Amino acid sequence: MIFPRSSALAAGLIGLTPLTAAFGTINEPVILGQHNEHEMVTRLAFQCPSGQKSDGVCFEPRSLDQLAGYHREVMGVALPGAGFNGAVGAPDTLDPVPEGPEAHCDDADFVDVPGYPQSRKEANKNLQKCVDHLRARFRQAWVSAEMLVDERRRIRPGEVELTNAFGGDCNFAFPSLQINVFARAKCSTLEGFGRALHGVQDFYSHSNWADETDTSKPISETNPPGLALHGTAKFLDLRASGPIPEDQIPYNLTTGCFTIPDGTPGSGDCAGRVTHHALNKDHGVIHLDGTFGEAGPGSPRSEAISRNFENAVRVAVQSSKETWAAFREHLREQYGTVAGNLMICALVRDDPIKDCRKRMAVIALDASSRSGAVEASGLQVQIAQEFKLKLSSHGLDRIEVMEFAEAPKIVHPMGFPESVTFSELDTKGRTNIGNALDVAIDDIMQSQPDTYTDRGAVVLLTAGAEPENTKENQELAEYALAQVERAAKEGVRIHFGCINPPRPFNDNPDRSWHECAPGHSIIPAVLKTGGTFAYINHVAGRPDLTPAPHFISTIMSRGLTSTDEYEPELTRIYPGITIAALLSAEDYPFKSLFYPASPSERINITIRDRALDGQGVANGGGGCFSITLRDRKLDDLKIATYTSCGTEPLMLNYEALQDVDLLVVAELGDPHHPQQEGSPNPQGVVFTLELSSNMPAKNETSTMTMSSVVSSKATLKMTEEAGIKTEEFLTSETVEVFEEAATVNGTASTTSEGSHTVSGGDGVTGSVMPAQEAMVTGKESMASMEDVYVKTIAGNFSGEDADDIADLR
Repeated sequence: MIFPRSSALAAGLIGLTPLTAAFGTINEPVILGQHNEHEMVTRLAFQCPSGQKSDGVCFEPRSLDQLAGYHREVMGVALPGAGFNGAVGAPDTLDPVPEGPEAHCDDADFVDVPGYPQSRKEANKNLQKCVDHLRARFRQAWVSAEMLVDERRRIRPGEVELTNAFGGDCNFAFPSLQINVFARAKCSTLEGFGRALHGVQDFYSHSNWADETDTSKPISETNPPGLALHGTAKFLDLRASGPIPEDQIPYNLTTGCFTIPDGTPGSGDCAGRVTHHALNKDHGVIHLDGTFGEAGPGSPRSEAISRNFENAVRVAVQSSKETWAAFREHLREQYGTVAGNLMICALVRDDPIKDCRKRMAVIALDASSRSGAVEASGLQVQIAQEFKLKLSSHGLDRIEVMEFAEAPKIVHPMGFPESVTFSELDTKGRTNIGNALDVAIDDIMQSQPDTYTDRGAVVLLTAGAEPENTKENQELAEYALAQVERAAKEGVRIHFGCINPPRPFNDNPDRSWHECAPGHSIIPAVLKTGGTFAYINHVAGRPDLTPAPHFISTIMSRGLTSTDEYEPELTRIYPGITIAALLSAEDYPFKSLFYPASPSERINITIRDRALDGQGVANGGGGCFSITLRDRKLDDLKIATYTSCGTEPLMLNYEALQDVDLLVVAELGDPHHPQQEGSPNPQGVVFTLELSSNMPAKNETSTMTMSSVVSSKATLKMTEEAGIKTEEFLTSETVEVFEEAATVNGTASTTSEGSHTVSGGDGVTGSVMPAQEAMVTGKESMASMEDVYVKTIAGNFSGEDADDIADLR
């Protein structure tokens, strides 16, 4: 029917005659006689088993809603016109008029009786019009599908979302062209496919292909012969082009002639012809278990022989499945297997961003004697279990498990994550990281040769490389570095977890502790693959710290593979995980890291420049870099800035008086001494950041509220060179911070009294926000807040036994 489930229904209910008819589109059985038949046929063809994810053939619930439409019932009673037509119902929708007879395979009527008004040849011409129209809709679908993925064969997020934020249900009514090329790609693709599917289904409803004649009456235009065919029509393979082969059209095939009014016998242009009314099997009750209710009303062919409706539905369901299979095959032929499969996944999955990555990962576990000596084996198994849980369990992701010492051993070949199990490591032998990476990269490339690029990742856990104190060990280190660089060229990400031995919560000066050694220049090489480098810390006395899930969360938020382009703008910091970052003038000039601080939480941040420890960007090069603390919730309000140019670690202490989203921004260069024009660019640095807290590990589902503003005073030395103003702390300058209170438009700002020494050490400078600036910023950013709270900030600016930077409570 032409009437959508909206205001247009009212027109139908007051007696407007439909311009065309089809399997029912809406749920209005009383006046229009429709039971949303198109929806039910489509659901029978494509519904997934209850609660199961799509296998690439069936459609998940929300996606199926867009293709099939949905109706509303209350206590089993249909709500007339309530619901959504879906793509398959679009040809019957007023936009402003429904599609013509070619969209429903009408007017291809013929009966071999003397004087019939239309010849077999003329009927074939009208059938050709229908098939050509459906082929055009099929083409609309596969052309629209191209926008589902980008040039790197990654799904485009904004093109596949079906949430309210992106407009909710698709809009398949497009008045000018009845083809919404400006919609989300998923909607445009489903529109073309659904409109094609509508005509395929209507062919069986409007023809005598699958039905039987009423043998109690003679063959005539009111009782045409029935072909009673159970297979599908070959000419409805919409990938074909050109004329329909005559041998594919049965001689006695007929559809119905449609005009207004639609009745039996025909009138007007349909006088003396088989009419749509005489032949259609449009109306009847279809259940989602494949059973049927009453056939009709308004379908004499079904009312005479009820199985005619059932047979038309069954063959329409089968032909719908074949059309979808042909569409999937055509996508693969047109765009290649990888992109085609991603397009298919994007169409059938409700959350394609999460479910359609098709990643291949190897997790390599260190089973060397070193791993056993530092108690790393058990933690590795925990991390591996956590990693498994993060992978898709729906047949798209693959995982391989490897244990390595001197030689790697595959304990679980590349396969589905759900089948993977882990056991305790038997630790013995020397560590050879290069061998493990070599085999892991090969296995990724060989598992799916046409898909590994940008979809492969190695998660390597180790207690550290062999010390580079012999020629053999140096060669091992160079071999490992070469494999990491090879991974970068092949588009395989390396995620390197260097497991530190247990360290007491309160450091014991009498107990030696040695950090995990990754090997010469490994850190920047790993980061250049797009992967993650982190030290994973054991901390005695802190059972609440959970390094296993935190390390895996760090990897997944950064992006397991290059297809996971949905990395947030910030890297989340976790206690117990020391994360590495790369700064370089051309590619990575700054890095942002984030931590949600809670009220009364005392945070210690330790930042180490690794550039002078063989980890530099250009053969141990380096340069100054700044660390700025900001309040993310208040438009990135600057709290304090520190600059490091030397080997000493930068240690910052921070106390939050209420919830605050603490942003740590690292930037290459020295903001207090800007680079002069013509001077060489800094080569770049690699640094690590470690955060510890006095509070238990946070529940990651918690949310942060609005935060506060730092208010402080500091005496700064202002200098100006070449028209550029800079500021720095005066060496050994004493900064007096006095008790004061002020109100700016109802916003209170307070500081406490006290004298503190700020010392400028070698290569370390810093600045804090003046009190007046803080109050003004608070005024601008926090109009709805009453209080501006002050934090505690401290830094290790080289002073001995001194409170090195203002302690502002």
